[in-house]
Amino acid sequence: MIRSLGRNGIVERCVHPPPPIFFTLTRSKICPNHRTLASGRQPTSLVSRRLRRDVHAFSLASSSGVRCSQLHPHYARLLSTAPSPPPPTPGKTAASEPPTPLAARKPKVELRPAPPSPPASASAAAEKSTASSPLSSASDISSDAPPPMTLIEITRRDLRDAQLRGILAAPPASAGRVGKLYHQAKEMFKFYWRGLKLFNTHRLQVREIKDRVKNGGPPMDRWETRFVRTFNQDAMKMIPFVLIVLVVEEIIPLIAIYAPFMLPSTCIMPSQWERIDGKRREKQLAFAESLRDEFATLRKAGSKDIPLHAVPNGYALIALAGSLTLSTVGPAGLHRRRIQRHLTSIAADDVLLRQENMGNRLTHPELLEALEERGIPGATLDSEKLKARLRWWLTNADKADAGDAVGRRIALVARNALGQL
Repeated sequence: MIRSLGRNGIVERCVHPPPPIFFTLTRSKICPNHRTLASGRQPTSLVSRRLRRDVHAFSLASSSGVRCSQLHPHYARLLSTAPSPPPPTPGKTAASEPPTPLAARKPKVELRPAPPSPPASASAAAEKSTASSPLSSASDISSDAPPPMTLIEITRRDLRDAQLRGILAAPPASAGRVGKLYHQAKEMFKFYWRGLKLFNTHRLQVREIKDRVKNGGPPMDRWETRFVRTFNQDAMKMIPFVLIVLVVEEIIPLIAIYAPFMLPSTCIMPSQWERIDGKRREKQLAFAESLRDEFATLRKAGSKDIPLHAVPNGYALIALAGSLTLSTVGPAGLHRRRIQRHLTSIAADDVLLRQENMGNRLTHPELLEALEERGIPGATLDSEKLKARLRWWLTNADKADAGDAVGRRIALVARNALGQL
């Protein structure tokens, strides 16, 4: 019978191939220790197969029932097919079917950042930005500003500039460190020697000018007057300068940086001239801006004339001396003497400028120098504005209804510092 069932099954499989069978391993209800492998269609035969030494046995059972293998009660497994699900009934809905139970899962913990803080009010944000803006601007300025140059770097820059201008000869390319130092010292000595020779040439020219005026010739014009004054200043500096060159020539660059008033005009390099003028203008502008209240106090002493003795000692006197590019070192009596001598020479220079068409023939550097001597900073002004400032000074400096020449010019310095032109 079993053989006939097998033959019928084989014939049936050949004629009608069965659909694919999907096996699932399930636990048997009859034998809890047994597990069944269920397929997705109804079986047509039952086959029992004994494995090695009857240890494991699989039974192919029908859907009507599942039986335990009798070969070995403890190590038997059942191979059965489960019935196909019945076709859905048209009247039933999906809601009538019981939901499939889901395995309980552990709730997932989501790691998220802390909630953001509430935004600050507009006024608080504005105050914070306002408080931080000076610090940020100061840090930007300090970061953008270049670091100060050392003394060696300044000296090298002056020498390089003099070599580019043709004042000093460049060292040969094959020279070593010692050779370059020797060449540099030799060129510097040549430069100072040429300055001494130029000073002697100026001495001869000044003698000719004075002899001409003494013999009844034409008087000195403004250029000759300033030339003679510059020579007299150089003559006072020449003796100590020669001694320094003969003894310690190496400290000349140090003197040019920290004590430029000790150098004669014929022994100063162009780059040193530019640095000296730049520092003088910065100092003048700082005095005019930082001591504005002192000039307001001076202005109260008189509208058109402020006598020198009416200027109080202290910051007011220092502000006046600094605005006139004079030295601010020393006691008050020395300040007054310097201011008196300087403004007296300015009064004589004003007369010469009126004779020369109110200074219209002056170049831009000459206009800038003339105004700085009168306490009027003009580094940012063009030539036309400089000429207008000079005409304003010359027009108001010598009025007949005012006091002395020095007092009138002190009042003009205070008016210019306060912007009352």
